[in-house]
Amino acid sequence: MQTRVRDRQSRLVDLDALVEQQVEVERPRAVRRGALADASEPALDVEEDREKVAWRKLGLDGRHPVEKARLPDDADRLRIDEAGHGGHADSGLLPQLGERGPDRRLAVAEVRSKADVRARHAQDATLRSLVARRLPIVVAAALCALGTAAVAHGDAPSEWWLQAIDADPTAAPGPGVPVVIIDGAVDASQPAFSGRANTTYLDPQALAGPNDFHATAVASLAAASTGGLEGVYPQAALEVWDAGHGADGIDAGSAATGISTAARHCPAVINLSFGGTDPNPDVQDAILGAVRDGCLVVAAAGNSGLDGDPPTYPAAYAHVLTVGATDAQGEPLPFSSSGSWVDLAAPGTAISADVPLSHDPSGISANLAGTSFAAPLVTAAAAWLWTVRPKLSATQVAAILRESARPTGSQAFDPKTGYGVIDLDAALALPTPPNDPDEPNDDVVQVKPGQLFSSGEPPLTTATRPSIRISGTLLQSDDPRDLYRVWVPAHRRVRVSVSGDGDAVAHLWGPQTYTVDEPPALRKRDFMGSSITGGAVGRYAYAEVELSARATSATYVLSVRAGRP
Repeated sequence: MQTRVRDRQSRLVDLDALVEQQVEVERPRAVRRGALADASEPALDVEEDREKVAWRKLGLDGRHPVEKARLPDDADRLRIDEAGHGGHADSGLLPQLGERGPDRRLAVAEVRSKADVRARHAQDATLRSLVARRLPIVVAAALCALGTAAVAHGDAPSEWWLQAIDADPTAAPGPGVPVVIIDGAVDASQPAFSGRANTTYLDPQALAGPNDFHATAVASLAAASTGGLEGVYPQAALEVWDAGHGADGIDAGSAATGISTAARHCPAVINLSFGGTDPNPDVQDAILGAVRDGCLVVAAAGNSGLDGDPPTYPAAYAHVLTVGATDAQGEPLPFSSSGSWVDLAAPGTAISADVPLSHDPSGISANLAGTSFAAPLVTAAAAWLWTVRPKLSATQVAAILRESARPTGSQAFDPKTGYGVIDLDAALALPTPPNDPDEPNDDVVQVKPGQLFSSGEPPLTTATRPSIRISGTLLQSDDPRDLYRVWVPAHRRVRVSVSGDGDAVAHLWGPQTYTVDEPPALRKRDFMGSSITGGAVGRYAYAEVELSARATSATYVLSVRAGRP
């Protein structure tokens, strides 16, 4: 077996580089065979203190050059898998690597140099990656196979993150709007869940092995009510779906099915602590369906902040409440992915959570880090808020959480933390914001019958109600456009306008429009400006409201008026 040592520019690096420089080992997870799965490490972004790495166990003391010939032997002894060929992988949320798979069960893939990451920013940063086929795992600490720090039995750590988001679990309401965890398997025998009331397993939970702890930890942070730790919302109605049925990691089809299953009984808050750089249409459509049915979808932003910050999905999809990670001081963590699609932030380092006893005999893993563990804090807070204020819509819950968040800098919006760190106490007291009806309604495919949704959206105007006024909201990152079907009566002209301070503008599109992003030739045919006529028999058209070039958000009132030609 040959290893290859590369830097980020894909050229060979000097093999005399000192071991005290942190490196990553990239490897695919063990291949699942039929209904059984080999034990494999689920962490996608493990960051350890350099001082805590067991250098001497590897015979590497930091004073001598890397001995290339010894790396495969040490990796095999530590049971690290290998792929004998393939490119590099981003740390944290990893891109799908297509058809690449392991050459054998246990070996070493590739070592590359990487700048040191401060210890306070991560230990065991975990975010499972959404792929349909092959998915590598990154271990960032020079072939270190150490897991999360163990906690002595009975020594539950202080849950500092609860105070950081102003959440007091003892004041939480009883079960109401469900918390839904779409992830890998949750260990139903873990003390935090074995006796838990109001817990529903939406499908069979099948742990892949002793290192399969991610979903249990995520569910614990949201809603654990017994055992050593307490979740943000311990009395929540908790529902879990095991989507870990793919060859490696989360199976996209299963995740989409889980989202659709949860959406059958909206309202609910659906947590997605997984992702990848390749969009998946099935997952996106399932999310849009859940939003249409009245659910709120929360996703982890990803852990690729130190690796070029590629857009990650489902976090970057519209209508998803996306969560970045901060430290105990409320500062954004460097590994947390950033972008205009990030909405909020929550603590995401030095986190302790309940895990399967097979993973740690204490039942708790400490020093978890990653946006995977920030997202369930927001999910639980959203369900708590919605349970206390059940008349809110999903868009209003999201708006309240954004507007009540504590900004992390001088600007109202930060690409790493969105509108700021979630503040549950402030959210509970915030007045109800304007509603945004009929979401999702970003384009024709979402509102026309027979497209994404069989029934489409009912038209705003009809032959008996040719004029109407309707209010809505727009947000640049998640909802920059609203589209409505309207009926244009025969021999009449329909005009549209929006009131406000110029933050939104209104247009009409003709009945043949298939998308408002049409190429110029079709746009010339379909774009009607501010008015359209119904012709001899009448016809449907589309009224579009979008943000003006200078605005990042808007609250508007759309007027649709039918009059003489």
